[in-house]
Amino acid sequence: MNPTSAPNGEWRERSAESAERVSDYEYAAICQFLYTEAEALDNRDYEAWVELVSDDFTYLVPTPRTPDNPFSPHWDERALLIDESKWSLKAQWFRRFDKDVYEMAWGDNPPVRFRHMITNVRVRWLTVPSSLEVKSNVLLSGTRQSDLPKFLTAERTDTLRWIHGRLQLVRRWVVLDQVLIDFPQLRIIL
Repeated sequence: MNPTSAPNGEWRERSAESAERVSDYEYAAICQFLYTEAEALDNRDYEAWVELVSDDFTYLVPTPRTPDNPFSPHWDERALLIDESKWSLKAQWFRRFDKDVYEMAWGDNPPVRFRHMITNVRVRWLTVPSSLEVKSNVLLSGTRQSDLPKFLTAERTDTLRWIHGRLQLVRRWVVLDQVLIDFPQLRIIL
């Protein structure tokens, strides 16, 4: 069963036989979720961001490559640049921003200013109950001090699930467009 919007704005269960298309209300709620998540990341509000992901969250970024065959994937899923969980992000990535560690976190001091731009959001229901596949394009800019900004572009495939009355991010798969990565920080959540 998948949740869908009722006329009063509440979500109700959707049967597996229903069309895969989401309603306009659902689409707007999903986009708002993505924008809220991006804002938390841009503001370094990792406590708020962690509340948006499920306990079994995984974040995967395969190594980009340029294949000889233009129809082959332009990534290698056997070699991951990033393979993280909710636990590893909290315990290892976000720990560097704790007050007792930050002064020694030279990669983040001075901090890189990030800005996420999310566009081309495409949504479909999955056969897994209450789960959605959300594809989007993302542009991430990163600027350190007065340096010129650096950019990363990618396609994201997120799995969102309706858990306890709210959307949560369960899985993020990000395929980078660049093979040569010139960015001020690689501990990033696209």
